[in-house]
Amino acid sequence: MLKTFSERLNEFCRKNNLILGERISKGRSSEVFLVFRKKEKLALKIERDLSTRIDMAGKEKENLIKANKKGIAPKFFKADLKNRIILFEFIQGTTFDKWLESNPSKKDLKKFIELLFVQAKKLDEIGLDHGQLAGRGRNILVRLPEKVPVIIDFEKASSKRKAHNEKVLIDFLNLNPNSKIAEKVRELLAN
Repeated sequence: MLKTFSERLNEFCRKNNLILGERISKGRSSEVFLVFRKKEKLALKIERDLSTRIDMAGKEKENLIKANKKGIAPKFFKADLKNRIILFEFIQGTTFDKWLESNPSKKDLKKFIELLFVQAKKLDEIGLDHGQLAGRGRNILVRLPEKVPVIIDFEKASSKRKAHNEKVLIDFLNLNPNSKIAEKVRELLAN
């Protein structure tokens, strides 16, 4: 008999001495929770019961390990592939789109974008295409208080398709005339 979402989540927490905190993200195929181990904050991602993804946890684990070797993404800690759960570093901060709304200084934004492109280039060099860097700016976190980028959500990343993370970021941050992110970046850098 298949275990329910709650059973899988609670069993994993119990086996790993984790205290379940609040849900911090909910997507179509998975949910992310804040969990605690002693005083350490971690993030737990669990595939939803009705998800149609194939091997989400396995793919994310593999891609996080590749990215971590280049100093990118939250640090991977553990996976339970049978129960479709991964455990990784909790990033204290906010999403890129929300950070832009706070009107960061031109200096902070330039530094952030430079560091983001360094990460994108490293992903391109190892042939790992993230696949979801563009959009609403939610797969890029801003670690606070350092104001540095952390690329997240590697479940759809792939080494099988051509890596073009830098090009995607150029379009996302500069060229897309309909993007609110690009518009805000241009506005902040013009001041």
